[in-house]
Amino acid sequence: MKNLHKRIFILCFFIGSISIFAQTNALSIQGVFDLDVPTGGSDGKAIHLVATADIADLSIFGLGVANNGGGTDGMEYSLDAVPASNGDDILIARSVEAMSAYFADCYTEFEIIMVANSSISQNGDDAIELFEGEMVIETFGDIDTDGTGEAWEYMDSWAFKVRRSMDLWRC
Repeated sequence: MKNLHKRIFILCFFIGSISIFAQTNALSIQGVFDLDVPTGGSDGKAIHLVATADIADLSIFGLGVANNGGGTDGMEYSLDAVPASNGDDILIARSVEAMSAYFADCYTEFEIIMVANSSISQNGDDAIELFEGEMVIETFGDIDTDGTGEAWEYMDSWAFKVRRSMDLWRC
């Protein structure tokens, strides 16, 4: 009986190890937006992600917004079940029309565009979490801090991660 328990423990450890090592970290937060757009409301809220490797199914990733420094609410938005290629720019926007108008000719730089649900509700002082499965793989801001007055605040504006090679983004 003792050997059976040991084997079950080893099997559970091995299975758990597989799920831990299965994380790809193949997606990254590139930018967060709380834009002041003419249509107002939540139309200026969006998140820009970039694929850092080929991804067969983006639905293994999701986003969470930690509103007002209240900590994590977990994954609140799951990406669509579509593939992405290494280097693809992905825009998740509350209003596709408002983002298209704002970015104008640069809007075509996004290879994948998704319509966000009401959970993408950041107010320029809220942290953003990127999930792969149930695990947070990247965070913008501090989930336990209201970002008002913080260096990472993006109220009525946007924050953008500088890429190593700016020739990837021409607009």
